[in-house]
Amino acid sequence: MKGKRFLFRLSVVCLALTFTIGMAYGISEAGAKKIKWTFNQQALGKWCDNKFFGEVLPKRLAEATRGRLELHVPINLLPIMEVLHGVRDGIVQGAIAGTPYYSGEWPIGSFHAIPGVLRENDEFPAVAQAIAWDYWDRSLQKKYGIRLKGINHWAGITLYANKPIRILSEFKGVKIRGMGYYDSLAFEKVGAAGIMVPWDEAFLAVQRGVVDGLVTGLVAYDSMGFWEYAKYINMWPVHGASCAAMIIVNEKAWNALPEDLKPIVAKVLREAGQENCKCNSSLVAASLESLKKRGCEVIKPSEEEFQKSLGMMEPVRQKWLEQCDKAGTPEAREMLEKIEAYLAGYRAGKKAQ
Repeated sequence: MKGKRFLFRLSVVCLALTFTIGMAYGISEAGAKKIKWTFNQQALGKWCDNKFFGEVLPKRLAEATRGRLELHVPINLLPIMEVLHGVRDGIVQGAIAGTPYYSGEWPIGSFHAIPGVLRENDEFPAVAQAIAWDYWDRSLQKKYGIRLKGINHWAGITLYANKPIRILSEFKGVKIRGMGYYDSLAFEKVGAAGIMVPWDEAFLAVQRGVVDGLVTGLVAYDSMGFWEYAKYINMWPVHGASCAAMIIVNEKAWNALPEDLKPIVAKVLREAGQENCKCNSSLVAASLESLKKRGCEVIKPSEEEFQKSLGMMEPVRQKWLEQCDKAGTPEAREMLEKIEAYLAGYRAGKKAQ
């Protein structure tokens, strides 16, 4: 009898403890101050970005943090050229930002623009995660008080123009809108003129003939209507196969997160970048086939002309190294060496499969 009473009392105590702990946890969760972050992103046509980062990512963060972190991701809240500084100054807590727009002051972020470094769409996500991440994070933290929390990219980067460019001499006199300083330099080396036009004005510049073409990603070229005025997809290596983008967070905002949330948020943001990279790459082939059906023509130079163009654009690499030294990131040389060594092994592995 005494044994039964003891077991009954023990079960009551256990239930009471469970209820008390559960109530305390619930009060803690309910009473925790909700953190609200705003991330900036730009309009990018039918890339996966706007839907994924604007809708999917906020839901995932809310679920993963049990509603403690609320994320807002408006489009074009800040002008593109001010996004990096806006995150630095805490105007927004973070952003999904393309690196070419800051190539003048933060050139280490634009290694992808060096002609010949990136050849295929899958190479940037792989090498950025394996090599560039640590260099970029240290540099952003030191220079801007910003932390890198994800890698993104826009695939299918190519030169689109209102005329076919089959041989190098046909670059002469062509005016092209590039994505940054190194694109413009590459154009100059092959005889074209690099014209700096803000992304928000790029379509009108192509439509009105201010420029003869532009360098951008295939999906943006397709979905934003550039192809109506620049029907030739000229496959020259004036830029790598991908354009780099990143998910960045103001360091003070990051440090202010509760310690238990930091690994959760870091995991969600990193995985979001990886998933969006795959999504963007998956869109390229279908866009290309659709464009061909609408009369766009792919122009492939001969191997001889292609290699000759790489030789003519070789000074872009040296200028990038010089600019990185001036910007206070001499480690960029080491980073590039590691990137190219990694890519050699990565390509060999793919070839062997």
